[in-house]
Amino acid sequence: MKTIFLLLIISILMEATVTTIPLTLLIILTAAIIFRTNEVFILAFISGLFLDILTLYSLGWSSMYFIILVFVIFLYQKKFEIETLHFVIASSLLASFGYLLIQGSDYFVLQSTAVCIIASVSFLIYTATNKKAAKYA
Repeated sequence: MKTIFLLLIISILMEATVTTIPLTLLIILTAAIIFRTNEVFILAFISGLFLDILTLYSLGWSSMYFIILVFVIFLYQKKFEIETLHFVIASSLLASFGYLLIQGSDYFVLQSTAVCIIASVSFLIYTATNKKAAKYA
């Protein structure tokens, strides 16, 4: 969990200063899929608030979107196998598409595709390095 917290700080700072790709959304999505604990809701809320403050976006919109995303993932964890590559691809594509559409991004299709590719590669690296998760890939 400490690694996810550090990655969230880095992604918030990068998203606020360098890139418009929703990296924080990607980290929250990954944390929800891997950990499946209620602490992910707190991380989603706090990271959304800090992201909104640093990007001068309307306060609370990112937090609300992140919390709804985590809730939907937890809702479907009993119906679907959420630790599969197919779920990661579909959820990252749909979540980033919706988030970028709400934010009013001009290139939301290209950015959603980039997020989907980054999520897929990071999930494959995670399953290759983690022996417990290798059975789900």
